[in-house]
Amino acid sequence: MRWGWLRGEGRMRRAINRQVQHSMLFRLGPPPNSLSDAELASGEWQRLPYPPLWALRVMSLPLGLVMALTVFFMWVLLTPRFDMSSSGPGYRFIVAYVSIELAGAFLQMSAHPRRGLSTQTFLGFWPSRLLLYCACLSKATKRNAIAASLLPFLVLAVLPLLIAAVLHISSGWLIFCSCLAAASFGANVVLALPMWWLPSGCVIAGRGFQPYWRLSQET
Repeated sequence: MRWGWLRGEGRMRRAINRQVQHSMLFRLGPPPNSLSDAELASGEWQRLPYPPLWALRVMSLPLGLVMALTVFFMWVLLTPRFDMSSSGPGYRFIVAYVSIELAGAFLQMSAHPRRGLSTQTFLGFWPSRLLLYCACLSKATKRNAIAASLLPFLVLAVLPLLIAAVLHISSGWLIFCSCLAAASFGANVVLALPMWWLPSGCVIAGRGFQPYWRLSQET
């Protein structure tokens, strides 16, 4: 009886190890490259017109503010009157921000192969830049790359607004979280625009935060 239990425990441990081997990884530091030096030197890959990381972060502030104000205006327009004067402990705002950032990262990873549950996907944090990110070592299709960019904004900022408008409800705290998500991920909407103009049969890869594209070899 004891040996049977030990064999069962061994099988369970091996199954857990296999699952860990096929799960996403955590990375501390800058994101990995999904485009090698040799591939970049081949001349087949073209650079998308993205600014450097520091400029992206500077641009994200006014873009996020515009998106947050737009979403707030839509809340005012589409939902019943609400009260924003109620407040709570300060840590609630910190928890809300961290939760929204993590939820946005997991939504982006859901557009990766195996919904992000593979060793090709990384959830990372770059301490010197105070930057949380997700990255994938696999080349992405145009559709998946656009989905990864837009999902956090659509699900966390727009979807609560639509549900509240249909059900004719409103909540000051929900509105705050929706606008906070719009501020955090609103810039992604603008950054996804260059991808819309790419040919449909293309793949996208990255060197850090700089994306490149080429036509798929299958087309």
